[in-house]
Amino acid sequence: SHRLRGSMGEPLSQPPYGYMKSAENKKKWVIDPEAADVVKSIFKMSLEGKGNETIARTLQERKILVPMAYWQSKGLPRGGKKTQLNPYKWCKTTIERILSHRKYCGDAINFKTCSKSFKNKTRFPNAPENWAIFKDVHEPIIERKMFEHVQELVKKQTKRRPPKAGNGEK
Repeated sequence: SHRLRGSMGEPLSQPPYGYMKSAENKKKWVIDPEAADVVKSIFKMSLEGKGNETIARTLQERKILVPMAYWQSKGLPRGGKKTQLNPYKWCKTTIERILSHRKYCGDAINFKTCSKSFKNKTRFPNAPENWAIFKDVHEPIIERKMFEHVQELVKKQTKRRPPKAGNGEK
């Protein structure tokens, strides 16, 4: 039944940050306006040429809750680490993950992982050619052109941060 639902284009995973399940139909995702604004600003900052650490620092300075803390404040049940001391401390890996999600274009991507048997609960990564990708399943937060442009920038980006102004010149 899981494979059948996934083959029909129904999103099998939990909605990412920026979406929530519809009140009428739990299988549909709707945009969460508050979190979607944060996602849009992350993509906008990335287009401006800012790196993941800079974006994370900016969000932290603006006192924007990290996704787990945001879901807890809304009372949404989500798995993951809930014991973080600072609910505003964004990580560059969280930004990286948000920027790489095709789900923000309105796509549903199923079968990214698989298991050997229904008895074995261990999940293994599935090859990208075995993924089932369905376009325009739900309302997009980010335009497809903008998403593709960000992906090109991320590929070119070097993983170095500019030196602090207080250190002076070498």
